[in-house]
Amino acid sequence: MATTNEAIQNLDSTSRSHTGGRATTLGEQTSKVADDVRELGSMALAGAGEAIKTVKERGSEAVDKVRERGHEALEKGRERMGEAREGFEGYVAENPFKTVLIAAGIGALIGYSLRSRD
Repeated sequence: MATTNEAIQNLDSTSRSHTGGRATTLGEQTSKVADDVRELGSMALAGAGEAIKTVKERGSEAVDKVRERGHEALEKGRERMGEAREGFEGYVAENPFKTVLIAAGIGALIGYSLRSRD
C-alpha cells in the first residue's frame, strides 16, 4: 500500500501524465484517479480502525479504574459508618441519661419549629 504522499503524487502525475510519448486518455486518467482514491480510502479506514481500537482499549481501562476507585470509596465509607456506629453506641451505653435528654431536646426543637403559627 502506498503512503499518502505517494498517492497524492500519483494523482498529480496522472493529471499531467504522458506514457510512451502519447497522452493518456481521459478514461485512463479517470481509472487511475479512481484507483488512487480507493487506495486513500482504504488507508483512511485502516487508520480509523486502529484509532477506534485504541480508544476502546483506553476507555475500557478508564472504566475499570473508575469502578475500582468507586469500590474502594464504598468500602472506606462502610468502614467509617461502622466506626461511627460503634462510637455512638459506646457513647449511649456510657451516658444513657444524657443521651435521653439530648434526644428530648432535639425532639422539642423540631416540634417547636414545625408547629403551626396560626
